[in-house]
Amino acid sequence: MAQHWTHRGGGWLPPQSPRPGVIPLRPLGPGEILGGALTTLGRYGGRLFGALLLGQLAGLLVLAAVAGAATLASLTRTAGSRVFVYTLVPATALFLLFGWALATALAAALLRPAVLGRPVTSLGLLRAAAPRVPAVFGARLLALLAATGPAAAALAAGLPPLAVLPLAPVALWLGVLFALAPTAAGYEALGPVAALRRSARLVRGAWWRTLGITVPAGALALGAAYAVPLGFGVLGALLAPAVLLTLPQPASGLLYMDRLLRREPEVTPG
Repeated sequence: MAQHWTHRGGGWLPPQSPRPGVIPLRPLGPGEILGGALTTLGRYGGRLFGALLLGQLAGLLVLAAVAGAATLASLTRTAGSRVFVYTLVPATALFLLFGWALATALAAALLRPAVLGRPVTSLGLLRAAAPRVPAVFGARLLALLAATGPAAAALAAGLPPLAVLPLAPVALWLGVLFALAPTAAGYEALGPVAALRRSARLVRGAWWRTLGITVPAGALALGAAYAVPLGFGVLGALLAPAVLLTLPQPASGLLYMDRLLRREPEVTPG
């Protein structure tokens, strides 16, 4: 890439990395990742939220159909209410995990056009992300089980919480090690287990860097989810879960892209 002349002090500047989209195509600093995530939300946030809400609406209709069918299938009013509760609670938990996986799959689908500066639509994002939701869901669930499984098993075995406390650093280490697995499942079309291996390979040697980027992104999402209902009332309260699910995802995606560019410089977003 050719050098270019500057009049500020005179002399030749080093070649600049191309920047067709929200980030320059080179390894990034933490500030560039968080700044690029905010730029991504500024340019594509409306389409990202729109795709997430459309997908969640479809999931909500399925959830309502399952709970209603289970209730109608019961024979008595008492049994019906019991079946409704027993069906609704796990279905709601699955719906929340589905929303989390959908937000990650959408952010992974947005990653390439955002980095390359290409236009997208909500429906286009949803079509691109939908086939990857099961793999992202599996990767997200496996990462969650890997991080919390040992402590949950210890509590289930009857150990007191204070005895389980030493497992907290292990849970944190595993959680960060597998933090990029859902994005890898969405972006590289990997299966859940392969995505966990991919994340471990990319995070190795950059554990503290990964933690230092994901924590501020999560804190920003929590703050925004708290502020939206205060500013927009009932509408804000309805949008707050979508905000909480969506805001950390662009930062995770750009962190994933940064790790790719550092570990595998020959890989390009195109």
